[in-house]
Parts: sequence; structure tokens; C-alpha cells
Amino acid sequence: MNPIRFFKKSIFNKIMISFLFVMIIPTSSISISSYFISVKILKEKVSDSFHENLLYIGSSIEKDLSEIEKITDLIFINEDIQQAISADNNNPLDYYANYKKVDQVMNNLAFYSNYYKYVTSLFIFGMNGSEFRYGNGSDAYAIDTKLLLASNWYKQSEDLGGNVLWIGVHDNDNKSRMTQFKQVFSLSRLIRDFNNRNIGSLYLSLNTNVFTDILSKASPNTQSQLYIVDQLGKIVYPQEKLAQSLESDGIILPTEKNLTNFEIKKNGKSYLVSNYDLDKYGWKIVQMVPLELLTKDNKVVFKITTAVCIFSLLFSGVLWFFISAGIVKPIQKLTLTMKDVKGSNLLVKSNISNIDEIGLLSVNFNYMIERINSLFSQAVEEEAMKRKAEIKALQGQITPHFLYNTLNTIRWMAIIQKSDGIKEVVDALGRLLKNTFKEQSALTTVSEELSMIKDYIYIQQTRYREKFQVSYEIDEQLLLKKCVKFILQPIVENAIFHGIEPLEEPGFIKIKIFTDHTTLQITVEDSGVGMSAFQVSRILGSSIRSEDSLGGIGVQNVNLRIKMICGDLYGIQIDSQLGVYTKVQIVLPLDISDESLHTE
Repeated sequence: MNPIRFFKKSIFNKIMISFLFVMIIPTSSISISSYFISVKILKEKVSDSFHENLLYIGSSIEKDLSEIEKITDLIFINEDIQQAISADNNNPLDYYANYKKVDQVMNNLAFYSNYYKYVTSLFIFGMNGSEFRYGNGSDAYAIDTKLLLASNWYKQSEDLGGNVLWIGVHDNDNKSRMTQFKQVFSLSRLIRDFNNRNIGSLYLSLNTNVFTDILSKASPNTQSQLYIVDQLGKIVYPQEKLAQSLESDGIILPTEKNLTNFEIKKNGKSYLVSNYDLDKYGWKIVQMVPLELLTKDNKVVFKITTAVCIFSLLFSGVLWFFISAGIVKPIQKLTLTMKDVKGSNLLVKSNISNIDEIGLLSVNFNYMIERINSLFSQAVEEEAMKRKAEIKALQGQITPHFLYNTLNTIRWMAIIQKSDGIKEVVDALGRLLKNTFKEQSALTTVSEELSMIKDYIYIQQTRYREKFQVSYEIDEQLLLKKCVKFILQPIVENAIFHGIEPLEEPGFIKIKIFTDHTTLQITVEDSGVGMSAFQVSRILGSSIRSEDSLGGIGVQNVNLRIKMICGDLYGIQIDSQLGVYTKVQIVLPLDISDESLHTE
């Protein structure tokens, strides 16, 4: 892939993503949130308006229902009516006289009460069997009073002890086809004398037009739907749904109490609903309006806002494109210059002269190229100095060769004088020095490492004579395996000088070479004075460099060389008990070669 093309694509991706986050997302979020907030505020305002309207309607209905109750109050306390339903009306003249008195009371009610015109039938029954009928139209005279008295209302009125019983909306008691009103709403009440004795009862029915007249004065919102429900859950308004229930009209109100404003679903549409309870009568007023009517104007505003946002985004997107092109073009030029540097052309220079961040980047790039050229020249000089140091190091090898030749001369002198002991020691020391000064590789074979340590042990046993004995337990199959060079001598040297030499009695050293099928392991165990845990941690501490007579090659040196060559999983482990023993375990890779040396 062309890196310039990829870089350009990457820059434009970042710019478009930033445009998305800086412009599109905030603008869209503001538009959408503004729409929903406005709808929420509108719902709250409409709900408040509904609630105020229902308070007015509710107070009007309560007042009118109270006025209707006053009709029964005037009958309840009227002395002429009490006398008429208490007297013996078996004499026709007496009954006629009483009827005239009751009729005069009814005429007075019709004159003073604004609601008497809604009365379809009014019955006053006496305990003496007398009966008085009044009403507008033919309903009062077509109703069978025997069936009427056998209804449940009479028993319920007795239970109320003289209080008004609201029976609610029901079919007209007049079953004939001549009636004008199919449904009426009724109330009843027992009549008592001054001694609180039941002397009769009244049954009053009114047509439901009374609520239409009440609501015409309240002037509810024509776009909303208003329902008045009596204590039995039957609709008394509107007329077209009279005596039905809200549920039968698809209106399901929440069961939570004291909930005045809420939303419901009806026939798949959402409605905002407000309700008001007439606690005194157990009636309920419900007003609802479709949400789509409320949000119609908001949707128009939302569409206009969306169109303006889209136009603004398009305009700002074009503007953003040209601005980003002015940013990307200098970056392209700088990228081409960097490509020339990748082709090993360190003499290239960037010629971007913008007075902005890209121009500053160009200046710093030119400074970096000049610095690289300077460092390159410095590295060439240091390499020349390193070559000179290597020549000096090669010259320094003359000293060990001179020492080796001198030992060879001592060896021949011992042969001439027949001093075999001196000859053997010089031979062992010569082999040891020869192996020590080899520089070809950091690795050797297990066999060569064993040969070198045996020469070293021979020299030390010549010095200490019977002070210690050495035993070997070697897996012969591992002799040709590779291992890090010169790792046994420092360990054995520590075992002799620091472990066994302080002892009064002779000691032993055991060298064991084996494998656990994954690693090569070499252990050197001595019966010396041992070490404390502090001494063990001090020897293996990364800040300690043990030194001895052989140029500072100690246990720590061995451990670090193994880790540098083989990795951190390998190295030295020490197990020791003070006054008893010390066991040094060397862990190496089972298979290691010059090509697989650890380079980290």
C-alpha cells in the first residue's frame, strides 16, 4: 500500500470523525432534545390547562348536583308533604285535599328551582299507601309503581337513614315506546317526620341533558374528549355513549390512586389524559386529547429545524473540506520528504514555510536530519576508535602467550630434573590457562568444561593434599552437549576456599551432571561450613560482583553470563545450611548453539 495514500486517507478519516463529533452529533442532539423537551413542556402545559378546566367543570357539576339534592331537601322538610303521606287518605275528599297541597309544593319547586325542568318523573310514596306522581311528559304516569317499589333502591335508601341515594344512570323506568328519554339518572331518599320516623320515600329521575347544559357553560376544548362517569362507572356524558363504561369505549385508566395526568393508548393512538374525582358523589370527570394534535405544530418546527441543520451541515462540511485540504497538502509534501529519507537520502530538506504547526514540524524535521548526519559522523569516528582498541587488545594477548611459553620452559626443566610432580602441575595449569584465554566462543562442551575443572582440582589437591576429595556423577550422554564456558571453576573455587578450607577435618565435593528432559543441570555440593540465607541473597544480588584471584570471575559473574547468554529462565540457584553443606545448582538449556544465543 502506498504510505502517502494511506496517510492521506488516515488524516481525512480523522477530520471526518472530528467533523462528526464536533458538528453533526451535537447539532443533531440539540435538535432532537429540543423537540422532545418542547413536547414535554407542551404536555405539562396542556395537563395543567386540563386540570384547571376540570376543576371548573367539577365545581360546576358539584354545585348542580347539590342543587338537585336541594329538591329532595325541600320535599323532605315540607310539612304539607309530611302531613299528606302520614294522613289517612282513604276518604277521597281528604286525599284530594292533600293532593292539592302536594301539588302546590311541586309548583313552587318548579318556579324556584332551575333544575325542575329536567325532572322526568317524581314519585312520593307514603307509608299509608298513598302515592303522588309528578313530572314532565308522560314518563311519570306510564311507570308501574309496583315494579318501582320492588327495586333495590328502596332497601338501599333505608340503609342510608334519610340521606340521599344517587342511583346513577340507568334505563328509563318507563318501558313504553312513547318516552322521550331512553336513559335517566335517578336519586331517592326516605322521608322522616320530626320524631325521626319513616313516613315515606321519594324517587326522582332526571334526563341527562342537564350535563350537556352544564358543560356548554364550561366550554371545554373542542379538540378534546370529555367524559363524566357516575359512581357505578357508567358514562353520563357525552349523550352518544350514555350508560356505557369507559372500558367498553376502549379507555383503560391506570389503577394508581391520586394520578391526575397520564398517557393511555386507545385504538392504537396515544392520548394525554387528565381526570378529576368528585369525592362527595363518587363521580369522575375524564378529559383526553390525542397527542398527535398536540405535537402537530412541534413536528412542523422539528422539520424546519432539521432542514436548517442539514443545510448548515452541508455548508460547514464543504468549508471543513477546504480547510482540511489546506492541512493535508503540506503533510503530503512532508511525507514525500520523509520517504526520501527512508531511501537513505540524508541530504534532503523540507521546504514548507507555513507559519503554523506544520511549518514548525518542518523546521524540527530539518533539525532532526542535521542531527542524524552529525550522529552518523560521530558513530563513524567511534567505530574507528573501537578498531584501535581491538588492536590494542590483540597486542595485549602477547602477555598470556608469553606466560604460557614460560610455563612450558618450567615444564621442560622439571622433566630434565625428573620432578614429575611439578611437571604434572605445570601441565594442568597450562591447559587451564589455554582454555581460559580462548576467545572464539562463549560456549564449550560439557566434556571440555569437565576436563578444565579436573585440571583445576588437580592443582588445588596438589596444594591442599588430603584436605578434600571429589566425586563425579556424570550422565555420559550429555558430554557432547553445549554449555556456557568457564562456569564450574568459580563454583568449585568457592567450595574449596570458603566452604572446606575453614574446616578442621577433611571435606568432600560432589559434581553431578544430569537432565530432567527439558534442561541441563549441573550441581556442585560441598560439606563445608555452609551459608546463611543473607549470605546466599548477597551472593546472588544484582548489585554484587564477587572477585577472586582469577580476574574477578566469581559466582555472580557466572550467574549473569548464563542469564545474558541463555535468558532469565536460567542461571544459578543456591541451597545451603549453615555448618552443614552448600549446594549450587546450575540450570542451562538442554540444547544451545552459537546461533541460538539469547540476545535480549
